[in-house]
Amino acid sequence: MVFWRSNNNARKRFHETTKVSASARISDDTQLGKYCYVGNYSDITKATIGNYVSIANNVSIGSGEHHLTNISTSSLFYDDPYEELTQGDCSLGSDAWVGVDAIIRRGVSIGIGGVVGANSFVNADVPDFGIVVGSPARLIGFRFSEAQREAILKSQWWEEDLERARTIMKQLKVNMFAV
Repeated sequence: MVFWRSNNNARKRFHETTKVSASARISDDTQLGKYCYVGNYSDITKATIGNYVSIANNVSIGSGEHHLTNISTSSLFYDDPYEELTQGDCSLGSDAWVGVDAIIRRGVSIGIGGVVGANSFVNADVPDFGIVVGSPARLIGFRFSEAQREAILKSQWWEEDLERARTIMKQLKVNMFAV
């Protein structure tokens, strides 16, 4: 298992628009999209992360999980500890926001535009634009109405570069929030 820090090697690995704090640790089998931010002391293991994702300080995503049904929980007894500890896909959709000190378990998917509140422990999937908080995290609502969510998803603005995304969002705002 190899972890990267934000140095010259890491800069080559991630798109130039993505900012990774020097103290963050990201495994080399993590995919990190464009226009992302990863805060101080965050730890990301074997995850797929979309574009425009904001990850606050001290966040843990996809950390290894020990098998509780084995006679011993020690990874010394695993044939391939890294592979066994990191089973289950872990993904964050584009435009997700993860608050400070949050933990996202292996096997969890955060939908497009999903929000994870600070200090939350996420052990279940979060729907597109869902807002979850607590330990364990629970869905407390959505960022937008169903019609607004559909319009935003249809636009797929997060697949565009920053300037084009801004243009699309301005149009969405006019169409969705006009009084």
